[in-house]
Amino acid sequence: MDQREFGDQAALRDAEWRNRVRAAARADVRAMMRSARRRRVERWLVTSMVLIAVIAVLMLMVRVGLFDKVLADSGAPADGEPTVSAGYAFDPAKPFAQTPAEGWADGAAGITVPPAMQVGEFTAEQVADITAKVRDALIASRLDRTLLVGHDPSRYLGMLAPDIRKELQPLFGTGGEPRAQALVSLIADGNPLLPVEPKVTGKMTASAGGPGELVVKTNYVFAYAFEAPNANDPMDAVVVVRAEVDYVWRSGGWRWTESSQGLWYAGVGGYGYAISCEAYKRGFLAPAFRDKTIVHKTPGRDRDSYFDPSSDLPAESGCPA
Repeated sequence: MDQREFGDQAALRDAEWRNRVRAAARADVRAMMRSARRRRVERWLVTSMVLIAVIAVLMLMVRVGLFDKVLADSGAPADGEPTVSAGYAFDPAKPFAQTPAEGWADGAAGITVPPAMQVGEFTAEQVADITAKVRDALIASRLDRTLLVGHDPSRYLGMLAPDIRKELQPLFGTGGEPRAQALVSLIADGNPLLPVEPKVTGKMTASAGGPGELVVKTNYVFAYAFEAPNANDPMDAVVVVRAEVDYVWRSGGWRWTESSQGLWYAGVGGYGYAISCEAYKRGFLAPAFRDKTIVHKTPGRDRDSYFDPSSDLPAESGCPA
């Protein structure tokens, strides 16, 4: 091999080496660009999730405000409504007698959880833990007298994800209670409850939501017994609240920011029955007899249906507009 041929081959090898170096450099640049784009996408995803969470809170706040079907018992029986026994005398120790709630469970015993089983990406153990948390939230929001009578929401709010807790906190003690009444029960001041547990019936079910979400649908009816010195009908002392709330457990740092993980609420619905319109419009519960000057509309269906969690939600309200 002459010197010129050797030199040509060396030049080819040098050119090939330079091409490989340039190709590797281009590959590194492309990889860096892909990584940068991926980081931008990841940052956008987290940001968008936060924005979606904020928008969801605003929409849900509006929906909570729609929990306004108030059926105030007029005292006149509707067609098919049970009548009170001729010899009826109100017994404060048995305030639910002769109402559909008479045989219901007392207080927290009426809030049961579904059997533990795997649901979507959540194991049976995780489902059991989450539904137990939802049960605790229902007890705190509907039965715990710290909130019910004392109007202190801290225990209930402490069970929710930080982001939604921050949105709900300002509603309490500020006149914003009407927008929270789909989630909590608050007894109006000056309307003492009798020293008996509220009666409760209903159920909850668990289903898969989006990635990292378990949806727990709750549908319960709560009956509260008030002092009613001149009661001549059991409904003079009893107030009924039906609450349908979908709680959503969110987990997974790849999708939800840390402050968005935990318990949220989604769909809400329900009504109050045999209730003070004046108190309810302020976000509180009181028996219907407290409305001295308000004329209540006669309910359009029988009394028992308002105690039934499987009945259709009413389209009408018993309170004047």
